[in-house]
Amino acid sequence: METLNPQEELDRINLEVADTHEDLGDEPVQENLTYEISTDHDDDTVDYGTLGKEELVELAIKAAAQEDLKDAGEIMRNIRPLLDNIFADEYNAALAAFIEEGNDKDSFEYKGDGLKEKFFEAYKALQRRRAQEREKAEQEKTKNLAAKRTILEKLKHLTESDETANSLEEVKELQREWKKIRVVPQEFVQELWDSYRFYLDKFYDNVSINNELKELDRKKNLENKIELCKKVGELQEEKSIKKALILLNKLHEEWKNIGPVPKEFAEEIWKRFKEASDLVYEQKKGEIAKLQEVREQNLQLKTAICEKLELLVSTTPAKPKEWIEMTKQVNDLFDEWRKIGKVPREQNDSIWARFRDLRNGFFNDKNAFFRKLNAEKTENLAKKTAICERAEALKESEDWQGAANQLKKMQEEWRKIGPAPEKVSDAIWKRFRAACDNFFNRKEEHFKGQKEEQQGNLQKKTELLTQLEGLLQSEADTEAAFAQARQIQKEWGEVGFVPFDSKKDIQARFSDAMDKLYKKLKRNPEEMSEARLKEHYEELSRMPDANTKLKNEERRVREKIKFLRGDIETLENNIGFFRQGNTKGSSNPFVKQIEEKINKASGQLARLERELKVIRSLA
Repeated sequence: METLNPQEELDRINLEVADTHEDLGDEPVQENLTYEISTDHDDDTVDYGTLGKEELVELAIKAAAQEDLKDAGEIMRNIRPLLDNIFADEYNAALAAFIEEGNDKDSFEYKGDGLKEKFFEAYKALQRRRAQEREKAEQEKTKNLAAKRTILEKLKHLTESDETANSLEEVKELQREWKKIRVVPQEFVQELWDSYRFYLDKFYDNVSINNELKELDRKKNLENKIELCKKVGELQEEKSIKKALILLNKLHEEWKNIGPVPKEFAEEIWKRFKEASDLVYEQKKGEIAKLQEVREQNLQLKTAICEKLELLVSTTPAKPKEWIEMTKQVNDLFDEWRKIGKVPREQNDSIWARFRDLRNGFFNDKNAFFRKLNAEKTENLAKKTAICERAEALKESEDWQGAANQLKKMQEEWRKIGPAPEKVSDAIWKRFRAACDNFFNRKEEHFKGQKEEQQGNLQKKTELLTQLEGLLQSEADTEAAFAQARQIQKEWGEVGFVPFDSKKDIQARFSDAMDKLYKKLKRNPEEMSEARLKEHYEELSRMPDANTKLKNEERRVREKIKFLRGDIETLENNIGFFRQGNTKGSSNPFVKQIEEKINKASGQLARLERELKVIRSLA
């Protein structure tokens, strides 16, 4: 019988390995799994961060269907956070685009590509299988506990009964049955093992027959334990840490179920087995330490990414283009994050929470910005719609100058208003432009025809001017020349507009010629003034909206006439006051001054009345 309990040593190894493995964690699952997943030290060989969404979902579907549920759970635990973030990114991007188009966030309905649904279908299927597996395992443990207790009762009976020829074979059969029985509830493992070894040792100590067979059996047990030592040694070549420790655990379980060896070899074989186990443990412990070192480096890399992200989001973008550029930078940092391997488990949750909160905060701020921008764009749309309605009211106007000025002011207003929602921006601009183009095209067409007409009018006025200048050189009868000049003036007034750049020159030449002619013909200034007035108002009568302009002129002249008449009446009352009781009469200087003012005002009144007569003749 061995002097050291192998179960105690195995428990020590398992405890130390568990303590070492505990720190090697993975990205936190954002929703707690409903089943336990054992720590896996070998999954660093799979770089899940380099896989695309489709590949990750396909991997999840395969994992949900595979037989090894522990391995499937570990795979699911690794890819779940990656897919959660991919799905969240797609949702946020679609929401941002929806808001940027001018839509209300509350009316957003997201329709993905169906991969999220496929993933969660596989995820839930694995949950169900794990739940079924746990229930089945618990039932099996309970059944195994009862079976081992039955075997213990039989062993107890054999140790307390008289020895028979079949006693040894019965014990060996019970040992075979014991080995076939697998797991039992953990709280009964040590109790069962202690009872089992107690009854076996008691049996072999008490048995007195078939000593030769007993020694032969112990030699066979020694051979089996030597073979186990070899198998433990081979575990050093196993590259998978997890697999090596699982196999080591199983070999220790087999060791426990093999019976005693010859006493002279018990200490030696146990020492050999223990040393081989220690070598495997130390080797795997070293490999775990290397993995731990790599994960410490990964922690530094992820900490650096968090610092970059903190610096990046410390500045708030002010324009949509800046938000888009910063979004790309945030996503690039997340791509870097995903390519980095695992970090120590004790820092895993905190470093992930730091990165996740920064990233989520950025996208929350981005969504808030575009919601506000959308509200502003909606307001801008209302303003631009109002401008469109005003422009459309003028598009058929024939007040070429007035409407043109108003439309130009509207264009200035339009430029000062910010953008409208993207989905209607082009349409509202085309609507406004169509109204403006309609008016300005009509205006251009209108004045295009006028250019030719104005050139013809210039030619006519040039000919009339030539005739007028000819009269200056003529020795014709005064009355005949005057009549001819009046006829030329009449025809001049009937000719329409001339090109703007020629208007001032041709009009100045005509007025100068008329003045010279009136002087030559010795006509009084009143006639000349009346002629000029008539010329002026005839030209005004041919302008756009002439009636309005003539009415305004008539109102202006009438107001002046009214004012002058009032002044004259006041002056006449004043002169009457001075004449009463004044012996000097008209020799009074004040009276003379008032009389001069009355004469001047009367002259102005006469000219205004003639001007009013000219206006009314054309209205």
